[in-house]
Amino acid sequence: MTVTVHAYISVTDLERGIAFYGQALGLSLRRRLDDDWAELDGASVPIFLLVRDRDPQSAGWTVHLDFLTDDLEASERRAREAGAELVREFQARVWGRMANMMDPFGNPFDLIEMAPGGYDRIQYPKQSG
Repeated sequence: MTVTVHAYISVTDLERGIAFYGQALGLSLRRRLDDDWAELDGASVPIFLLVRDRDPQSAGWTVHLDFLTDDLEASERRAREAGAELVREFQARVWGRMANMMDPFGNPFDLIEMAPGGYDRIQYPKQSG
């Protein structure tokens, strides 16, 4: 069996969504599938924007995406300039650093800068030492 992943992000305004994800993350419009539905290019999986009448969190359809970057500060600045909100200060982890963000439509996402070895640096269960 082959599994293909598509990510859907709920937005309240398709044009604002296309503009935000273009400016914040460098994604580009691949095609419009309807007046309220678009596919974006530039990520490792297809990302679709779908218009919903209300904000995603109150509707119970939240999404959480991680966008990996090689420059966390520049990516966070670019996302904020595009309209995102930094919801928690940068955090250092054994596998790298992250910034918790919120898009203009209420969807949470993380910007992640991996350390060499990334998630392979995690030891679970934790070894006492």
